[in-house]
Amino acid sequence: PTGSTPTVRPAGSTGPQRVLLVDDSRSIRTLLKIYLMARSFEFLEAESAEEGLKVAEAEQVDLILTDFHMDGMNGADFAGQIRASTNARLSKVPILMMTGDPNVAEVRALGQKAGISAFVRKPVSCAQLMTLVDTILPLPRAAAK
Repeated sequence: PTGSTPTVRPAGSTGPQRVLLVDDSRSIRTLLKIYLMARSFEFLEAESAEEGLKVAEAEQVDLILTDFHMDGMNGADFAGQIRASTNARLSKVPILMMTGDPNVAEVRALGQKAGISAFVRKPVSCAQLMTLVDTILPLPRAAAK
């Protein structure tokens, strides 16, 4: 057959957008899911940047939310690894990095150098998080019911 087969899944065509939550705190991951419930995302979770990389390589994700401070690799290094991926789709995924670090400017600079899409300081409010997520990952047009 000479028909061209699309290599990229059209947004919204096969179910919900998928968000990867990378945070070593289960309670933070749960809170993020509650905050983002309005968008009916499908969630994938990882407790470390290393685990997050494995999930991101294995699964299709549309957005990554990562903490900065984690054991092992930090959020900025994780974002840098995602941006350096040989997988073209993965290397372009929007990344939102969060931190509770008092040295916000330094953490933000590290994240921006690594290629993050947005940055937010913890504790983040539901409204603040939704606004950022809507900005970096617009609703798929097909999702309008």
